[in-house]
Amino acid sequence: MVGKKQRFRTAVLIIILAVAIVGGVFAISYFKGGVTFPWQVSTEEQKPEQATQEPVKEEPKLVIKEKKQDEAVKKEEELKKAKEETDKAAEEAEKEAKEKELAESVIQIGKQLDYYGALHVEDGRLYDEVRNEVRLTGISTNNLSWYPEFASADSIKFLKSNLGINVIRLALFTSDYDGYCVAGADKQQELKKVIDEAVKAATDNDMYVILDWHTLNDANPNEYKAEAIQFFGEMVRKYESNDNVIYEICNEPNDDTTWEDIKAYAKEVIPVIRRVNRTAIILVGTPKGCTDLESVLADPLDSDAFGTNIMYTYHFNARTQKSSDRNALINALEDGLPVFVSQFSYYSADGVGDLDKHEATRWDDLMDDYNLSTCIWNLSNSDEGSALINQSCDKYFDFKYEDLTEQGKHLFERLSDNRKKAEIPEKDEIKDSKEIKRR
Repeated sequence: MVGKKQRFRTAVLIIILAVAIVGGVFAISYFKGGVTFPWQVSTEEQKPEQATQEPVKEEPKLVIKEKKQDEAVKKEEELKKAKEETDKAAEEAEKEAKEKELAESVIQIGKQLDYYGALHVEDGRLYDEVRNEVRLTGISTNNLSWYPEFASADSIKFLKSNLGINVIRLALFTSDYDGYCVAGADKQQELKKVIDEAVKAATDNDMYVILDWHTLNDANPNEYKAEAIQFFGEMVRKYESNDNVIYEICNEPNDDTTWEDIKAYAKEVIPVIRRVNRTAIILVGTPKGCTDLESVLADPLDSDAFGTNIMYTYHFNARTQKSSDRNALINALEDGLPVFVSQFSYYSADGVGDLDKHEATRWDDLMDDYNLSTCIWNLSNSDEGSALINQSCDKYFDFKYEDLTEQGKHLFERLSDNRKKAEIPEKDEIKDSKEIKRR
């Protein structure tokens, strides 16, 4: 029989063997990853969560793709912008080239205004011999004593050929420094020679010429009435056969000079002209520096006594005279008063400041609408804003675009039909003025 001691050993051996077998199995399973121990549970439970988060790793790829698309759009926009800038630069370069070419070349309008022969006034309008309505457009010189070169034959020929104008106004100042009535006999003879050369040049170039007795500082034309009678008597005899000569008997009566004063003057000067030439066009100045037409409307000169070929002058400076002045002028025109704008500018009355493009456009429209005959002030290189030629220019003809002042350039554009309006024309003014007149 097997003893107790022997059985005990056998049991212990069996237990050891079982433990060894179980441990081996567990060891093999552990190293193969088939068994999870309790202390590994928390770690293992996190693995599925990480697995669910792995698709998020694809987001960087999507962001990169969108970023590439944004960069492509941005690059396309940059290319487009670069092209626009290139095109704009090319346009500006072309514009600058044209402006440079214009600036460096002698100005040339090309369009020539007509010469109509003998003129007459009818129903407040200016007509030719066969009753076609006509319009004179031109330039006034500055004081002939100060700027005689601008009234030379070369200058007048250039104005006709290159600017196309059909009238030149010769401003013979009466009482200013070196004026006709205060500078003595020698100066008078000198000035008459300037006038004679200018009239001959205007005639040779099929232009009209205005002999302007330029009262200014002598506010009342009656101050030098005797000199005026002598001057116009001599001029009308000299140019009796010229149908292109127009006589402006007083420039700008001002201060407290009344229409009655002017009428008294006109009644003595006009007959001197009419005794020699019964049909010449005569321009008569109006009160308040040629801005008061109401006084004239109320009591015009007698056409039976002085002839029908009489017109009344109106002057304006665009920066000074504005809407109400335009309406007053329109009222006079609508009432049939024959008006000639023998002097105007786009500046203020004192010539200070900038060219007023806004008001210039409105005055240009009015003059066009009523087909008004006009002379712009002034052909010189003086330091006043209304001068047409730059002070730096020492020429009297063959002007280039760069030789012109702002007013000169505006005139050039207007004559060449290239004027660009600053805004919508103030057409309501005509309508409003008619309503005012009816009231």
